[in-house]
Amino acid sequence: MENVVDAPSTAPAIASIDEGRQLIDDIDAQLRDLVATRRDLSQQIQALRSAEGGPRIQHARENEIIAIWADKLGPRGVEIAMAVLTLCRGTVR
Repeated sequence: MENVVDAPSTAPAIASIDEGRQLIDDIDAQLRDLVATRRDLSQQIQALRSAEGGPRIQHARENEIIAIWADKLGPRGVEIAMAVLTLCRGTVR
């Protein structure tokens, strides 16, 4: 598993706190949009899978996703992955 502390930074250099905060706000907005898009796609996949007689959720697939997040971000990545997966599962219709 990758050590998060030793991971190379891809963040741009900033000249001020305000600039850094603006970049963080921009990233947060992009993350919210991406998660909303992911949620919509996930719910479409769940509906298609259910229509074909399969399970709405595939736990093996979710475990793969969690492992990828953990490899990239460490133990906190697992928490983020679980939150994203829970949000994207939606409700049974």
